[in-house]
Amino acid sequence: MPGFPDILGLRRWRRLRRMRKSLLALTAMHRDVFRMIRFDGLSIAQTAEELGIDNAEAERLLYEVVLVLVSADR
Repeated sequence: MPGFPDILGLRRWRRLRRMRKSLLALTAMHRDVFRMIRFDGLSIAQTAEELGIDNAEAERLLYEVVLVLVSADR
């Protein structure tokens, strides 16, 4: 309907803004791990090797990113 506010679009925009803000509040290492696994398609082992950390550390960092994003999505 013309002139009717796009409520769902506004909610999505606000949700994405919260998630982006949450991601930016994380450390660079958190963001790197997330980017490498989610967008570059690397495995945890490949990401850990690339960053010079062990697999458990890469898993922990990814887990923390997921927690932050889930919290921002509420």
